[in-house]
This record gives sequence, structure tokens and C-alpha cells, in this order.
Amino acid sequence: MSCPVFTGSCQPRVEDRLMTAKTEAGRSLRRGYCCSSGLQLNQKALTTFPDVVLVRVPTPSVQSDSDITVLRHLEKLGCRLVNRPQSILNCINKFWTFQELAGHGVPMPDTFSYGGHEDFSKMIDEAEPLGYPVVVKSTRGHRGKAVFLARDKHHLSDICHLIRHDVPYLFQKYVKESHGKDIRVVVVGGRVIGSMLRCSTDGRMQSNCSLGGVGVMCPLTEQGKQLAIQVSNILGMDFCGIDLLIMDDGSFVVCEANANVGFLAFDQACNLDVGGIIADYTMSLLPTRQTGKMAVLPGLSSPREKKEPDGCASAQGVAESVYAINSGSTSSESEPELGELRDSSASTTGAPAPMLPDPGYNINNRIASELRLK
Repeated sequence: MSCPVFTGSCQPRVEDRLMTAKTEAGRSLRRGYCCSSGLQLNQKALTTFPDVVLVRVPTPSVQSDSDITVLRHLEKLGCRLVNRPQSILNCINKFWTFQELAGHGVPMPDTFSYGGHEDFSKMIDEAEPLGYPVVVKSTRGHRGKAVFLARDKHHLSDICHLIRHDVPYLFQKYVKESHGKDIRVVVVGGRVIGSMLRCSTDGRMQSNCSLGGVGVMCPLTEQGKQLAIQVSNILGMDFCGIDLLIMDDGSFVVCEANANVGFLAFDQACNLDVGGIIADYTMSLLPTRQTGKMAVLPGLSSPREKKEPDGCASAQGVAESVYAINSGSTSSESEPELGELRDSSASTTGAPAPMLPDPGYNINNRIASELRLK
């Protein structure tokens, strides 16, 4: 049976790959949209409550009072989200990621940040203990963008006048040993399914494939695997990409965690099918019993119009429903060329679905009453 997938225009090529992925049971995902009129499939509002939603929300531009509000309501109504809203929030802001990991013994570069956008210049003096050169990153950056290597205090001051200050930045100790290279580790269902060495080709610090870097499959030590799994578990991720910096002694430190990881180049480099692995894992979370309805949720901006693939059945009457959801933003946290690796993914049994609303129940009315301004 074909199962719907809610998504948008976050990473169209990646999501097209998810659409063509076939699970081991021969089923496939289906594409829908989250827009101002609610959740839609084939340009029609859905009324069937989804059991599982595969979330494709571009974390750099997530708006907590819109995207996360809708996701939280779906979760509160008994829908299993992959990834969960809190996990997505943990990765929206790079400094929030480090805050979550702090205290768990996770090796990370020393990192400073600040609260107000106007405080960047004040941090120039505060960041002195990190030494120079020092790494400067936007807390909402993605695909290697808005990342700088300040040579000295004067260079850091120049950067302060050049960058946009719509979001805070973080200051991070420079790991010289890993300049121009890192390891992308993909974790699905608590298992490492593969790793890829990314290398810069022009001498720059960033190794992102979207910036011209190249990726090749590489083995990962047991320490590296356990570190990636630990980070994934702490952040509560169902699937993610963990970027590790490489030390001279062969150990690793965590650079970033990505909730909206891409996998196209990863598939090519490692001869794997990450879309299929993610689809298999998502299907494994389906409850054994088929119940429930879903009313339309308002509140998200309309995505670009996109024609559904031929042969997609109507949402009505779909017994087992798996969705992927996106707000329709065009930005993404991870490079569209990168991907994840195909192996046998862990089959995780989802908890029994909670009691769901009456089929005639309208979620719009509930949200209106709950969110009405006093």
C-alpha cells in the first residue's frame, strides 16, 4: 500500500529521491504540503489523521510560532514525528546544540556566544581566550555559509562590520588539524549507517560539497561511531548527520549536528540508498492498528505549487499513513549534494497509538480555542 509523505520545497531533489524510495515491504512514501490552509495532499485538505509524519523542515529558517506550533499539535494529537519537534529545535541554533551536549562528556571545541544581536562587538574581547585564528559562525548558518576564520583581532573587527546581524554568531576554538576536512556520519534509528570524509579542494576551512568540496566513503573507528550515536541520542534524533572534526591522534570532536540532512552525494560516494533506509525506518514506526482522523491545521505560509506524481491515491481511505512535512521554505541546513548510507537499518517498533480524536472532530476549532488571544 502506498503511504503519504508530507514535504515541501526544502530540498526538492532530496525529497524526489524519498518519493522514489521503496521500502523492503514494497511500499513507498507520498508527498504532501503544509500550507496556510492546512495539510494538503493532491491540493486537497487532508482529514485523515496521520500515524507517522516524516518531517522535512529547513531548520535554519524554522519559525517556532508557526512550523513548530503545527508540529507540536500533531505530536500532542498522537502522531509520531520523525524527527520530533524538540529534536529539530535542538539543531535550529548551533549554540543550542552545544548547550544540549554540554555535561554529557561529549568532546567539543570551546565555544562562546551571546544573546543580543548588538553584542557581537563586545564579544571580540570576550573571545580572546580562544586564541587566534578563531572560527566565527552564524548560529543559523547552513551548507558552510556564514562561516569565517578570523586571523586576528583586527580581522575579527572587520568581520563584525561586514556580516548581517539578524541572528547571533558563535566564536569557536580553531581546530587546525581538521582544517579543510571533516567526517559526515549519518545515524538512522540509533545506528551508524555510514560515514564520508569531506575535503576542501581550494584550501578553505569548510569542506562542504556545496562549496566545491569532495566526499569519499571512509571507515569510521568504533570511537567515532559511538560518539555519533551518543550525540544523536542526546539530541533525540531519529535520523541525522553528525559532523566530526579529526584530531592528530585520531580522536574526534563534534562540530555540528544536522536534523535535515541531505543524502544525494552521500548515496553516490558510498553506493547506498539512504532514502530507502529512512523510508524503512519510518514505516517500522507504524502502529499495528489503523485508526484516526486528522483535521486541517492552519498557520503556515503557502509553499510553491508542485504537481503530485502520477498514480498517487487519494488520502481518503489510506489505512497506514506516513507523512513528511515541510513549511515550504527553500533553504536547508545541509548541502543538497550530501547524503547518507544504505545498510540494513534498525527496525524500531513504535509505541501503540494513543486514543485519537473522533473522526468528525475538527482540529481547527480546537486550535482556535487554544491559541485565541485573550
